[in-house]
Amino acid sequence: MRAAVVLVAAALLVGGCSSTVEGEAFPVDVIGMFDPCEVLSNEELEKVGVDPATKEVDIVDTHIDGFNICSWNGEWYFLSLTSTDHSLVEVEQNPVMRDLHRAQIAGREVLKYQERNDKTDSACNVAFATSQSTAMIRVGAKVGVARPETPCTLVERIAETVIPLLP
Repeated sequence: MRAAVVLVAAALLVGGCSSTVEGEAFPVDVIGMFDPCEVLSNEELEKVGVDPATKEVDIVDTHIDGFNICSWNGEWYFLSLTSTDHSLVEVEQNPVMRDLHRAQIAGREVLKYQERNDKTDSACNVAFATSQSTAMIRVGAKVGVARPETPCTLVERIAETVIPLLP
């Protein structure tokens, strides 16, 4: 189920620009995208409420061109961190996105949005430009598990941790 949710999210999400900002450079692939599995330490993963041992690279070991994806399980949600070669403008113009708005998180302009087909508000996304690609953070609630907060509230809190780590 989780793989299907991440696959749908990756298929729907597009993003990727660059800007010069402070932060640490992470390993990049052949087209210059950062490795999302290298951004958060085990301690930072635990701080945002996910189990480092649940790390999943790509989607069921299948790479999607233009996307580097890493995801983890939390108690009631899945967390995905994605690096993509698509631009924020492409995210904003994607017709499958809804409730798009720009905001500031951790001193950086971000695009916050949900997916149009998500009628139960079970997921929320934040995308922002890095010097190596566009980063996307997605929180998706597990089905049938109580949510102590909304995915949008949680993704903003997680973004506060992730954004300063990326250049």
